[in-house]
Amino acid sequence: MPNRRLVAKELGSLLKVISNPDRILIVHALAANGESDVNDMAARVGISPTRTSQHLGMLRAFQLVSERSEGRRRVYSLAVDALPDWLMQGVDFVADRVGEVSAQRARDAKAAWLEGSNLPPE
Repeated sequence: MPNRRLVAKELGSLLKVISNPDRILIVHALAANGESDVNDMAARVGISPTRTSQHLGMLRAFQLVSERSEGRRRVYSLAVDALPDWLMQGVDFVADRVGEVSAQRARDAKAAWLEGSNLPPE
C-alpha cells in the first residue's frame, strides 16, 4: 500500500508541474524546434522572457527539461523525450470529454504538434 501512495504522490506532483498551458506550449516548442534559449522560447510561446524563465525553472526542477550554458546564454532542451507523445494522448482525452474543444480543433492542434509547427494563437 505505501508504494501506491508514493507513486500517486509523485504522479500528482508531475501533473501539477505540467498543468499550466504555457508549460505545455514550452514542451511543444522544445519538441518542435529542439534546443532554445529563453528569449527564443518566449517569442515562440508568446509570453515574456521572465515568465518563460520561471516556467522553465519549474520544468527543470522536475527534470523534464535540461539546461546548459553557452557563455552567458542558457540553452534548454527536453530531458524526457516521451513527454510530448504523452501530452498528445491528453489531446485525445480532452477532445473526447470536453465540449469546448471540438474534435476538429483537437485534430488540428495534434497535427500542428506532430508536424513541428508553432501552434496558432487562439
